[in-house]
Amino acid sequence: MAKIMMLLTKTPWRDFRTYDIQGPALTEIGHEFIYASGAPEPKDERNFTWVLLTPEQVSIARKTGGLNLISMIKKNKPDIVQLCSLELLPLGIYLKLRKITKVVYDCREDMASALYDRKANFPMFIRKLIFRGVKALENFADRRFDGVITADPGVYEFYPQTPDERKMVCYNTALLEQFPRNYNHPAEREYDCVILGSMTSHRCGTHNLMDAIGLLKQKGIIIKLLMIGEPQNDMVERINKIVDKYQLKDQIHITGIIPHCDVPAILAKARIGIVPLHDYQKFHRNIACKAFEYMACGMPTIASELPPQRLFLDENIARFFTPNDAESLANRIEELYNDYPRIEKMGELARQKMEEQWNGDIEQEKLKKFYSNLIEMPARS
Repeated sequence: MAKIMMLLTKTPWRDFRTYDIQGPALTEIGHEFIYASGAPEPKDERNFTWVLLTPEQVSIARKTGGLNLISMIKKNKPDIVQLCSLELLPLGIYLKLRKITKVVYDCREDMASALYDRKANFPMFIRKLIFRGVKALENFADRRFDGVITADPGVYEFYPQTPDERKMVCYNTALLEQFPRNYNHPAEREYDCVILGSMTSHRCGTHNLMDAIGLLKQKGIIIKLLMIGEPQNDMVERINKIVDKYQLKDQIHITGIIPHCDVPAILAKARIGIVPLHDYQKFHRNIACKAFEYMACGMPTIASELPPQRLFLDENIARFFTPNDAESLANRIEELYNDYPRIEKMGELARQKMEEQWNGDIEQEKLKKFYSNLIEMPARS
């Protein structure tokens, strides 16, 4: 069996994609799985070989492209290193040029477009340089890395030079064991709507949802909203202003940051899941994985009308609204509000679709096959 190292410097140590989906799948078929991350201490709940990265190591890695981790990799002698963030691509390039080990890049989103959008306050020529720099790194990965994993079909298309047998889409879907069918009937749930995450940037549309709730309040419709996560950056002030404007304090509950293992039980307290993403280029390629977890909790989804959501959502289990349009979103919420029979029917169909097609157990089987084949293939030169 092979020795596979997962290297995380940007994502939290208990990253759902690697910690719950990928790692257990690989250990289940006998591979030694080395989890190199900034975990606070080794965990015995997973059959992983832990390599703890200090905060200083992580900080330096993020500034040097991970090149400070070369000696650690050589010491552990993995057969394959999976890089889990864009910032580690320089490390991957070094490992390939020096023929130290096979390299797999787990590309979770359209990073070039994401950085271009996030740096809106930068001069345009700087934003274009960032975009082209990211594309140059990804182009090397496409030509030379031994494997590529993406979370979306749209990003999968960025790697045309990687042979099909060396790349796969691993969706960030929910695991059946983490989302049992023990949720309540819609009428017995505490909150009308829920939003999971999406509180770090205006691009995610949380403020549109809150404006929609304010508009509904003006019509006499009182929506109780559950917000799972914690507002950050300029969203803190923006959310507070909307709460004050419409006097929404008693209608909104913000959980703060919670462990992913606690999400299913809290999420199931709501009737309808919201995906209010704006119309940015990145969101034309990246799936909003929170919708998978809404489906797992037996609830319908109300999502902004963007191409990736149509891949797995349809009118039987979801409603769609115009991106960045609070009134359009309010109309969709009002359409389902207190219609428990329809919510129950849509939620049941969503759960069935998740069980049959969109769940983490299916993705784990795909990943096992992908790595089993990759191990037998020669390294790309």
